Amino acid sequence: MAPQNILVVGATGQQGGAVIKALLDLPESSSRFHILALTRNAQSHHAKALESVHKDVVELIEGDNTNPQPIFASQPKGSITSIFVVTTLGKISEEDQAIPLIDAAVEHGIKHVVFTSVDRGGDEKSWTNPTDIRHFRSKHNIELHLRDKAGKEDAGRFAWTILRPVGFFDNMNPGMLGSVFTAMWAAALSPDTKLQLVGVNDIGIFAAKALSEPAKWSGRTLSLAGDELTLAEAREKFEKVMGKPLPQAWTILGRAAMWGMKELGDMFAWFEKEGFGADIAACKKEVPSMQDLEAWLKESSKWKKE
Repeated sequence: MAPQNILVVGATGQQGGAVIKALLDLPESSSRFHILALTRNAQSHHAKALESVHKDVVELIEGDNTNPQPIFASQPKGSITSIFVVTTLGKISEEDQAIPLIDAAVEHGIKHVVFTSVDRGGDEKSWTNPTDIRHFRSKHNIELHLRDKAGKEDAGRFAWTILRPVGFFDNMNPGMLGSVFTAMWAAALSPDTKLQLVGVNDIGIFAAKALSEPAKWSGRTLSLAGDELTLAEAREKFEKVMGKPLPQAWTILGRAAMWGMKELGDMFAWFEKEGFGADIAACKKEVPSMQDLEAWLKESSKWKKE
């Protein structure tokens, strides 16, 4: 059987990299998959390192997902079986990052699109709850486009899967950004408000499962979370594992960050008012090894090297 040709967007980024790692960790990955790693700069250190370590399985594809036609023109039509799509908050709208790419992929003959979005209150509620957070709303719009396109007769037959991660444990990695994240958490959320979190590595594992088992995952959505914690509980678990307090910048810096970047302020206000609604038990039933905060600190975080 010929290997699946899987196009992974953002191959040198957090989520794309985690997807590639998870695919390569699957049994007999070298014979099951050929991974086309999409990157804006195939000459970058990270891209070259990725290709050199996995040269028989991973092939670099240089391209811009906002201008996707050249990406697919470089491959025989119908040769790419699946695509993993991730978008990032930045100058280019997330709709412009994803929608042209999805349309071009379907035109090329791709049979399965896996999109990593964001939870907006649980699997059912997320369909009807775009929220007032700009990048949440953008991902909601992409979800609707993907679902509705699959329902159109002239779109060609293709399957879709939508994964909806909650907040990232990785925001707590060592450094100033991690300290400010904790300060925002302290400033914006009540002491009894729980925040759901997930590790990026686990997002990769779920995406790899969906990409490798398209029939099982066709038409499915799943919100992803590995733990649900108040800040006090997060501090307790951090100190238990690391033997020192969870770093936190001054609370005033957290407030300043949320004031200076409205997107952050809107997001933390939503955490307090509504919050994520992933079913953690359902996630762990699907992937029993899914990490809670303690496991993430011990196994995946950059704190291991501190």
